[in-house]
Amino acid sequence: MKTKGSEHTTPHDAVDAISASHILHPHRHFDRPEEVVSARLSSDEKRAILASWASDLHAVESLPELRHPPGLPRPVRYRDILDALKKLDEWRDEGSQTRPARHWVLLG
Repeated sequence: MKTKGSEHTTPHDAVDAISASHILHPHRHFDRPEEVVSARLSSDEKRAILASWASDLHAVESLPELRHPPGLPRPVRYRDILDALKKLDEWRDEGSQTRPARHWVLLG
């Protein structure tokens, strides 16, 4: 990605462009919440996408348990969005826990 006044791209610029596209236009990249969870994005980026999908702004009027963000081929269940957010929380909690050191005992 070239920025104004720049002739070179950096890997960091490319990652920023990919992340911005995922957040601003998630329907171009994801059809279901599970796809967001497994994407190569930061937890904050995943959370932002899922939160935007969960917004009441995208609620289906006659079926409030569904969300249909613009560009998605079909509605998404609100429950599936919450499950994906919960999975992100579980991964975060697992990563922050101190794991006991392993001790090896040699017999012989």
